[in-house]
Amino acid sequence: MAQYNSAKTNTQESAKAKSRRWFRNSMGVQSKFLLGTGLILLLSCVVSAFVIYYHEKRQLEERAFAKSELVMSAVDASRDYVREVLRPAMYKEVGEDHFILEAMSTSFVGRSVMERFAPALEEFEYRRAAVNARNPDFEATVLEKEQIEYFENNPDQREWQGVVNSEGREKFKRFRPVVFEQECMRCHGDPRDAPPVLVNMYGSERGFGRQVGQLAGVSMVGVPVDAAMAQVREKAISVFLVVFLGVSIVFIALSFFFNRMVVTNLRGLLDIFRDEADQHPANLVYIPKSKGVEKRDELEELTRAASHMADHLRRTREQLKQYAQDLEKKVQERTQALLVSEEKLKEQVVARNQELQTLNALAELTTQALGLSEILPQVLRSTLKIFPAQGGGIYLYEENRNMLVLRYHENAPGLIFEVSPGDTGQTASVQPSSLEDSVVEAACGRTSYFACLNNSGCLNIPLYCRGRVLGVMTFSGVKEEELSNELHSLMASIGRQIGIAVESLQNMEKLLQSKELLQSVFDGITDQVILLDKHFSIKMVNKAYVSRYNVGMEEVIGRKCYEIHGSGERPCPDCSVEKVLKNGTAAVSETRCPDPQGIFQVHCYPTLDDSGNVESVIRYVKDVTDQKQMEQKIQQTEKLVAMGQLAAGVAHEINNPLGVILCYVELLKRQLSEFPQGQSDLTTIEKQARNCKRIVSDLLAFARSGDTSKQPASLNQAMEEVLNMVSEQFKKQGIQTDLDLDPDLPLLDMDVNKMKQVFLNMLMNARQAMDGREGRVHITTGYFSQDNLARIVFEDNGQGIPEYIQDRIFDPFFSTKRTGEGTGLGLSVSYGIIREHGGEISVQSRPGNGTRFVIDLPFKENRGRMMEERGSN
Repeated sequence: MAQYNSAKTNTQESAKAKSRRWFRNSMGVQSKFLLGTGLILLLSCVVSAFVIYYHEKRQLEERAFAKSELVMSAVDASRDYVREVLRPAMYKEVGEDHFILEAMSTSFVGRSVMERFAPALEEFEYRRAAVNARNPDFEATVLEKEQIEYFENNPDQREWQGVVNSEGREKFKRFRPVVFEQECMRCHGDPRDAPPVLVNMYGSERGFGRQVGQLAGVSMVGVPVDAAMAQVREKAISVFLVVFLGVSIVFIALSFFFNRMVVTNLRGLLDIFRDEADQHPANLVYIPKSKGVEKRDELEELTRAASHMADHLRRTREQLKQYAQDLEKKVQERTQALLVSEEKLKEQVVARNQELQTLNALAELTTQALGLSEILPQVLRSTLKIFPAQGGGIYLYEENRNMLVLRYHENAPGLIFEVSPGDTGQTASVQPSSLEDSVVEAACGRTSYFACLNNSGCLNIPLYCRGRVLGVMTFSGVKEEELSNELHSLMASIGRQIGIAVESLQNMEKLLQSKELLQSVFDGITDQVILLDKHFSIKMVNKAYVSRYNVGMEEVIGRKCYEIHGSGERPCPDCSVEKVLKNGTAAVSETRCPDPQGIFQVHCYPTLDDSGNVESVIRYVKDVTDQKQMEQKIQQTEKLVAMGQLAAGVAHEINNPLGVILCYVELLKRQLSEFPQGQSDLTTIEKQARNCKRIVSDLLAFARSGDTSKQPASLNQAMEEVLNMVSEQFKKQGIQTDLDLDPDLPLLDMDVNKMKQVFLNMLMNARQAMDGREGRVHITTGYFSQDNLARIVFEDNGQGIPEYIQDRIFDPFFSTKRTGEGTGLGLSVSYGIIREHGGEISVQSRPGNGTRFVIDLPFKENRGRMMEERGSN
């Protein structure tokens, strides 16, 4: 029986497989394509209808949700009102022990409000239900129990909504969970604590025993949507029918075009394969045409035909491969000989490349700025890589000693360190008898080989350049049979290349020595020396220039001189270098430099080429600042002495007539007391006469400035006393004075009154420099222990002193003030007082940038030395 069942089962499966094969073979490619396309189009119709149905249903639910939101909000508002307003008010009125259901129960009030809304909102349904509800009428239904269970299982959910079937109708229902709070426990907790009216009305079994946070039940709002859902289904069916009609048209069009464009072409291709099979039956399998009901898939038939053709091509390829193997054997035999000759040619090419690389390396070493001690080892090692020798060495010819000296050797311990070449022009022996003779022969310009023991010897190559032998390169452990003509030629080329390198480096060393000698001479000049080309580019400077401007050689070499010291665009006006380049003769000029400040005497000398044209200019700059300042001081002293003598004579001659004039003015005033005009004229005469008398007094004071009374005193105290005298006057004019006095300044041996006169003159000059404007005067005192000097600096921000009159401001009677505002003796007198104290006074000023007066006063032990230096000058 089991065997029968098994056979029956196999028979059934075989029948099913045959049925599937028949179905697959009976359908052509067009039928399969149309079947698949039809299923896809049908599925698109269903999907379109479903999308429309889902979309319309979603919009319906959104409208129902909006309506239910009004009901939910009204119920929640009434419950909140009872809980938050009405219940507390009732407790306040009736007391905590009473409970009025109609006014204090949120559930009761909420249901009552919705019952009164019901006539106006017939389509809405509202329920608040619970499990074991206190009022049996509001016991939860099956659907409501499901929702209560849903909210218990999902405590984080606050709402559920959807379309459900209820009482034979489709309704949109919206559920919200109700949770017990603390204030609910009075009515739903322990029955003993509940209001008696509740217990009497509903009993103590239902609605009690609840806990805070427990789910009390659900609030539900329902809206009937069965009519609207019917419309949604009708709309979805309509869409399905319309889309189905459209895709049917598309299906028919696809069927037509597929048959014309695909099936027809496939069948034509199959006919080509069949014709080919008919013409070549031995190579291709015949493909019969479909007959009767049994149709074949055109693609399947085409695949079979392609498979047969691939088999035919594979067999053909194997035959070709066999022919190719036979041909390869013949080709290998022919090419084997070519490979052998190619290997030999490659070896020769490698050897020639290595030789060229060695020559290139030697040429590169020639161009590098290295010394002979660095290049010779590299040259010898590079040569030993291509020459069959055990070691070698390089001799260089020292002309002053007439000696070949071994400068470097490697793996050649038997070489002689010094060889005397004798007369290099003498005829060499036919066969050298010693290594020394072989080296001498090479020094005569001929390659020499000296045979040693063990069938090896030494090969000596001359190093020559431009017909002059500069040295010899020796190789030890060389076998004579390995020396081919090509190798001899190569070594001769290497010898010439090394000779060029040696000569270049020897010339470079001589040039560097000459340059170093020139630079040492250049740097030995204490004044600035600059070498310029005809394009104003700096070619060389000495150390004096570098230290003067605090720059490095690399910062100035190659730059234009006017880029560093001028405008940066063109040569300076009245440039001496430009004149020398133009005229070809030396030029001398004197110039002042603001940074660093000083007076310089500039000498420019041309250097000419063979044609007599200016090739470069040597600019020699000498700092004559100290010399000019000393000459200026000597001239100023001579002026003061002469003016002092003149002032003394003039004062004596004028003082007596002025006394007589003033005496007669007093007499005339008494006689003309009744004439006002006369009195006014006499007053003017008296004023001008007394002004002349004041000038005479200043002249006498200037002439007698040598009378001083010196004693130790404080410069800071004298400065403060003078500043107190003029402080009020300065404040009225808006001039600020800043004092920076050195508290450690020692006492100075000086005439206090005369020093105060100097300080007063400095301050008054600073005030007048403001020209009626507000300004600032900064006064500094300091002690310079290295020079044993006291320094006083007066610095203002006035209008400054023009440069062209700075050399004359200490001259007597020189003044830039208007007539009648000064005698021009203030700075001259101050200059004389400072000189009497052995000090110096100098001025630094630029128009518009203020003025700075610097006074240096030596202490007693330093004053004698300064006076001696001044006397010697």
